[in-house]
Amino acid sequence: MTVKIETYYDFRSPYAYFADYRVRKADFGLTTGVEWVGRPIFIDVILNLQSGREPWAPYVDTLIPPKRAYLMADIRRMARFYGAPLKPSWKWPNRPNQIPALCVASLLSGPVEQVFRSAIFDGLWYEQRDISAPAVLREVVARAGGDPAIVERAGDPAVRDALTERTVEAYAAGIFGTPTFVWNGEIFFGADRLDVLAWNVNRMAAER
Repeated sequence: MTVKIETYYDFRSPYAYFADYRVRKADFGLTTGVEWVGRPIFIDVILNLQSGREPWAPYVDTLIPPKRAYLMADIRRMARFYGAPLKPSWKWPNRPNQIPALCVASLLSGPVEQVFRSAIFDGLWYEQRDISAPAVLREVVARAGGDPAIVERAGDPAVRDALTERTVEAYAAGIFGTPTFVWNGEIFFGADRLDVLAWNVNRMAAER
């Protein structure tokens, strides 16, 4: 039996990177085949909608200093826990421009999208690559088995608008952060919920 699991992600989320890393390692006990369907979204749009702002309102950092310090420590701790390499080239408050890569991802599908997604996560979180550079994006698309010309298509403002609209629709459907997995109408939020997701999928498969 093969099940379909939708994966909502934004490249700038370290927890989405950890989730992608775990999916590649298959370290959470799934005993059935899975089709992982990538759903790129703009996390800034999600955060704005949560705060009642327009989708592309200027970014506002709402984390208080103690929570920011906890978040930074937790990212390092979870990287060690999962065994995921972590060496980003940026530090807060600098924020990498993930929009070009997300726009490219939105035009891909199937295995090409999945390989592209993982390569961009690796490029951002430990290979120290500029994931906004067209040359980098073209190289990654080609390595994933896609047509590098799609990078130019992704630069069309209409592509960003379409992805923004899909992000708004995802928020309306209950997606409030990344990574989020949707299976059988259920939402599982966070890299650590992959274990619970696997438990649910395995349990239902055993009952059939």
